[in-house]
Amino acid sequence: MGPGYVTGRGRAPLYRRRRPLPALIILSILGIGAITVWVNALDTSIDRDEAVKCPAPTHKAADVTFQQLPYDALDRTAPMPASKVQVRVLNAGDQRGQASITTEGLKEFGFEQVAKPTNDSLYPEENLDCRGQIRFGENGAAAARTLSILEPCAELVRDGRPDASVDLTVGVRFDDLRPKTEAVKVLRSLEKWAASHPDQRGGEQAAERMQPDIDPALLSAARDMSC
Repeated sequence: MGPGYVTGRGRAPLYRRRRPLPALIILSILGIGAITVWVNALDTSIDRDEAVKCPAPTHKAADVTFQQLPYDALDRTAPMPASKVQVRVLNAGDQRGQASITTEGLKEFGFEQVAKPTNDSLYPEENLDCRGQIRFGENGAAAARTLSILEPCAELVRDGRPDASVDLTVGVRFDDLRPKTEAVKVLRSLEKWAASHPDQRGGEQAAERMQPDIDPALLSAARDMSC
C-alpha cells in the first residue's frame, strides 16, 4: 500500500503526536545549568570581595576620600605598562622592612618609577588586617589596574588624589609578590607595546592615551587567584 492507503474502515491511520516531555526536560536542565553558573559566578565575586576586604582606617580625616571598591572594579579599565606606573609602597603591617623588600620586588617586575617606601599614616599601629590595598585617584585607574594584575589580592581603594600615582599598602597578611604566570605575560606584553609606542609617557592623562590591546582571557586568568 502507498502512503495514501486507508484502513479497512476507510480511515487513514492516525500518526502519533510527539510528546513534548523530553524536550521540556532538556530545556529545564539547560535552564538550571545556566542559573547554577550565574549563581556560582555571583558567589565567587562576593567571596573575593570579602577575601580582599580590609578594615577601614581609624585615623582618616573626615574630608579625606577613601572609597573601598569591589574586586572587579577595574576589570573594564585598560592597564598601562609597568615602567610608566608611578608607585609607592606603604607599610601598614607588622613586618619590619616589608615595604622596602616589596619596593625592590616591584622593580624586578618592570616598575621603574618607584618612590621611596614609607609607613602608612592611615594605619600607624601597623595593624592592617588584610593582604594590602591599592590606592589611586581618578587619573590613576590604569596604573592601579596594572598593579592589581601583579597583586590581585590587594583591595582597591579610590582616594581623592589628583595625579596618576598609586600606593601599594602592604598589610599584616602580606608576604611577597607572587604573580601568576599569566600576570607576568601581561606585563611583558604591555612593555612590548610600550616599546612600539615610545611617544607615550606617564602622567595624569596617560590612562586616556594608552590603550594597549591585551587578550581579555589572559587578563582574567592573571587575576584568577584564591585570596
